[in-house]
Amino acid sequence: MSRVNCINNRNTKIISAYIENLLGSEDKIFDMLPFPEDRYKSAQEYLTDEDEWTTHNTFQKVFRRAKEITGDPHFFFNCGASSAKLNSWGRFRMFTQLFSCPDDGIKRIPFFNKNMNDTKDIEIIKQPAYDKKCKKIHAILRITFHEDQDPNKDYIGDPYLRGIISSIPTLWGLPPANIKQPLNQYNPEILFNEEEEFLSLKLEPKIEKHKLTIFSPIEKRRKVFGKEVFLEPSFINGRKVFLGQFSDIDIDIEREKHNKPTGMLITESLKIDNKDILTQGEIYNAPYFILNIAYDKLNTWKKPFKLFLNNAGRSEQAREMIETIDRLKNAVISKDAAYEKLQNTNQDLLIAKEKVHKYAENLEKMVEERTKDLGKAKEDLLRLNRGLKKTVNEQVKELKKYSELRRYLSPKITDMILLNGKGFSDISRRKLMSILFVDIRGFSNLTDSVEPDEIILLLNNYLSEMTKLIYKHDGTLAKIIGDGLMVFFGDPVTIPDHAQKTVLLAIDMQNTIKHLKDKWLSYGHELSIGIGINTGYMTVGNIGSKFHKDYTVIGRQVNIASRLESMAKPGEILITERTYKSAKNIAEFKEMGPLRLKGINLPISTYSVLYK
Repeated sequence: MSRVNCINNRNTKIISAYIENLLGSEDKIFDMLPFPEDRYKSAQEYLTDEDEWTTHNTFQKVFRRAKEITGDPHFFFNCGASSAKLNSWGRFRMFTQLFSCPDDGIKRIPFFNKNMNDTKDIEIIKQPAYDKKCKKIHAILRITFHEDQDPNKDYIGDPYLRGIISSIPTLWGLPPANIKQPLNQYNPEILFNEEEEFLSLKLEPKIEKHKLTIFSPIEKRRKVFGKEVFLEPSFINGRKVFLGQFSDIDIDIEREKHNKPTGMLITESLKIDNKDILTQGEIYNAPYFILNIAYDKLNTWKKPFKLFLNNAGRSEQAREMIETIDRLKNAVISKDAAYEKLQNTNQDLLIAKEKVHKYAENLEKMVEERTKDLGKAKEDLLRLNRGLKKTVNEQVKELKKYSELRRYLSPKITDMILLNGKGFSDISRRKLMSILFVDIRGFSNLTDSVEPDEIILLLNNYLSEMTKLIYKHDGTLAKIIGDGLMVFFGDPVTIPDHAQKTVLLAIDMQNTIKHLKDKWLSYGHELSIGIGINTGYMTVGNIGSKFHKDYTVIGRQVNIASRLESMAKPGEILITERTYKSAKNIAEFKEMGPLRLKGINLPISTYSVLYK
């Protein structure tokens, strides 16, 4: 089973190096991608750190963007093939210094694969050896995807891997390896209907009556491109393996079909815009992938030359090699520690399970013995006492939950959460939310000219009206800081239209201020507020120490909203572009352009909300 973050960032580093080599900059391929903001300054910094892993979805976004920028139809293969020339394997390049010939590199492919992705396993079926027929070194690899991974979702990773493998002989000055793929695990009906690379071709594949038909864009008609065949095994070192041999299916003998695996043999090649879509002789719907690798034999005179190159800069290479081995050793130690902890936890669970089992076996006997010893009356009393204690504890917990929730949420939301038996989680999490900051303009001048008792009266009246509006729009009141409020939408109750609700709350706040102005004017102060709003990924949860915690949000997106509030003029509502895109249909807006905010490196695209 694969982990969630199943792709090592060495892969995105290879893509980044290739784009930078071609175009001089790789910034665009990382735009708007998620990254841990508490540890990295940008998605680019995170996704090129080879000690980190990312999701398959993020990796594919980077890869597809890179291809779109270059416009190269063979980008995925060429990117993988560039890794040797550009030396973009990260610290793994140090291991190549230990290899005496391409055979060593081919033999280490399973090791490098495990350290670069967690979606599939690679196994050497036939070790590299000289083949007299083709007069080349020949090796066979088998690629098997993990059970929870869909090979049809990794089509662009296929040519990328073949590109990397093909580049290995070039480290010794040899031509790239020739790689053929006789067996494929792809399902043509799924691949050609769902993979982005083929959607514009409208191939409309169908498998009917043991035939694969596709609409040919060249001939403008549907025709047969494949037929179902039996897969015939080969034996290598006593092991049975499918390598691409097949026999025709006798449709009349259905019973035999169930005893042999089948595949879809491609009977005619299809090439569109100089790109191979189908290759005659390849087999789809196979149980795994097979790669046939062939490359030139390394001449003996090149080995001393390679050794000479390896010796150059040995001190620096040794230092990097030691660093690489240390990092890998630490990773193994961490995995071993996690495994040992998991084993201990599992042992504790087994012990607890055994205790529960024994307790269940003895429970009936224990009840009978207590009934005899204490009598029915005492047993009833104990049962009543236990039930009363449990009821009191549950009520105390409910009151604690209610008190905790009422501090932040409207009565409607509070009742809904309690009805589901939930409270605030102690585990913080990242979530897409909207946040609002509001502050009274010139409030410090008022405090200098009005008595404290009068200030408290005015402020309580203002906060009471604002709180009513927050509850009306199902917001979460996180903090009251003097005359300022911090409100967020989207947690603990998920709100799909949180950006719209935040903007509507801001408009209601500004309109309500109009009705409060007269009372404030009687104390000689013009009441006005400024509001800042932002939408983005934030960390939310009970944050603090064991002595005091607050249910709140933190992160860069929170800081942006706070800075917008501080820049907002009296009566103004400033929002970010992300908020605008989600709420642009509920009000009118004025584009303010990029603003530079204190503590934020890049300018922020900003809009002002127009309201009546």
